[in-house]
Amino acid sequence: MINYTTEFITYDAPQMVPSNCNDITFINYGSSVCFIENIVLQQNQSFSISGNECEFTSQNFNVRFDNSGSNNLVVAKKVYTNVN
Repeated sequence: MINYTTEFITYDAPQMVPSNCNDITFINYGSSVCFIENIVLQQNQSFSISGNECEFTSQNFNVRFDNSGSNNLVVAKKVYTNVN
């Protein structure tokens, strides 16, 4: 049996966002344009990366905003807690 938790983290400033998970979703709830590496997220757009069972990524994603409005990026992650 594989156990996991779901993490929800909000970002409002440019930074490197660590993944360390099996699945990650970026959702731009702000009014500023958000950039995940070279992916452009307009307001209310999302971008997801999913792994197969037991896969794990430890990539760091460069997140920045154009600061034309409010910055509000929510990141949801599926993180394994125990693998048997």
